Amino acid sequence: MRTPDEIVNQILAHRGVIGLVEFFSDRPRTTYDPFLLPGMEEGAALVHRHVAEGKRICVYGDYDVDGVLSVTLLTGFLESLPGVSRENLSWYIPSRFDDGFGLNMGAIEQIRRAGADLLITVDCGVAYAREVDAAMKAGMDVVVTDHHEPDPDALPLSPTIDPKMRDSAYPFKELCGCGVAFKLAQAIRLRYYPDDMSVRAALNAALDLVAVATVADVMPLTDENRTMVKYGLKAFNARTRWQLAELADAVGLKTGEISAYNIAFVVAPHLNAAGRMGDAAPVVDLFKTDDRETAAGIIGDLIERNAERRAEQDVSFRACVEIIEEKYASECVMLVKPLRVHEGVAGIVAGKIKEKYNRPAIVLSESEEDGERVLKGSARSVAGVDITSLLRGHAELFIRYGGHAKAAGFTLRSENEDALREALRADVGALLARDPSLFSPSREVDADILPEEASLNLARMLEKFEPTGEGNPKPVLRLTSRTPKSVRRMGPEGRHLKFSVDGLDCVLFARGDESADLPPGGGSLDFYGSLDVNRWNGRESVQFIVRQAVCSESPKLD
Repeated sequence: MRTPDEIVNQILAHRGVIGLVEFFSDRPRTTYDPFLLPGMEEGAALVHRHVAEGKRICVYGDYDVDGVLSVTLLTGFLESLPGVSRENLSWYIPSRFDDGFGLNMGAIEQIRRAGADLLITVDCGVAYAREVDAAMKAGMDVVVTDHHEPDPDALPLSPTIDPKMRDSAYPFKELCGCGVAFKLAQAIRLRYYPDDMSVRAALNAALDLVAVATVADVMPLTDENRTMVKYGLKAFNARTRWQLAELADAVGLKTGEISAYNIAFVVAPHLNAAGRMGDAAPVVDLFKTDDRETAAGIIGDLIERNAERRAEQDVSFRACVEIIEEKYASECVMLVKPLRVHEGVAGIVAGKIKEKYNRPAIVLSESEEDGERVLKGSARSVAGVDITSLLRGHAELFIRYGGHAKAAGFTLRSENEDALREALRADVGALLARDPSLFSPSREVDADILPEEASLNLARMLEKFEPTGEGNPKPVLRLTSRTPKSVRRMGPEGRHLKFSVDGLDCVLFARGDESADLPPGGGSLDFYGSLDVNRWNGRESVQFIVRQAVCSESPKLD
């Protein structure tokens, strides 16, 4: 039997982690010069010139958490600069339902009529060269800050700050939009306000927003992101931003114990609910207000919106699963168009399908654009399948598209649905032919363990991998060829299963409706999951959180 130290060292070696002191440090130092980002020198200078001349500035962000927090961060930072008045600062958050994602001509015209001299985009813009050009021709200066994949043949003519630009010398490419906005603010401070401590304080105070946005946008929690998220979580837990603390209180979280997991599955969904179900602008209002009663009203509305979102999501997910089981269960890409799906939850549903089947998933919803019936798609993908790259290979099918390796959105002419299905089936099929283990859960295993090795001491050591999430998941452990005992349902409506494996307590969440008879057919199972410390009433115990249960005799998921 191995010691906890030996198991942790195996996990670190498997992940190729170097610089262990930095990885486990509470005060990490990994960060980079913002002027290594392409377009930063010109972009920061342009912003500073407009600030110095007292010009009107509008910050334009997308309607998801990353977008609205990018707007909150940058406007808040600009307000901290000497001589800047709130009257000269405005922001615009598009409507998912009226504007669609990204820049649009109607919004640009509205911003121009309001008298903006400078338009700064955050979390969008790199894929909107035509719209940026229109804004510049209308007399506005433009600075684009983004983190999405650019098309090198269709770049905006304005200063464009994006770590993924082809000429980028920036060492880390996976900043979220809010992270890029933070680097712009950092560049402005370093170049133009190096000795102003109030500006420095305003910049540092923004790290909680970067942390929430980074986790919410499912960016890798590695490298510079890991640094910013660690410091941002400290600020969040210290209640340095009272609006965020009161949101946490209202949704049942305890500040001082908030983790990246809590952000991903509790905080972010509530913030996202505004844009998914209606208007995202009130989220910015929440962080701008100085009035606690106003904040409480916005938080209450977010909670109501999130409940609506969950209800819509559950209905849509069940409908999609029925279609998949009937038509597409053996497909390597789950592309599904239910009769009805709320556009605001399509991405979440795609994510749940991806998790259930461990396949790339796309949910289509019918919409209308300029009098034409179109399909809007939300895609979520698995490790090894860069969904945005695949879409780019069939760009002629789309009206527009964009995203990251694991998440994308697009608008598609209705008549191209079958062509897209066939194209993606061929693309992913080719990937699977080259790597038959592409969808196997064993690809993600950090270490096999024995039940008797799953000690409380090991679980405590594994907590030091926090913050965990995309790019740095909780260490994935496997218990092989085991038979569960004392299986019982628990939780609301018996949605969860609890059982024992050779004396180790195990929990399988949100699978109680599938089967309380584990294993099916009486065979043994391989369990994939993580080891956690269960804290209850001042006591600690170890438990294994099961993510997947696979029949040992077959690689097929049950």
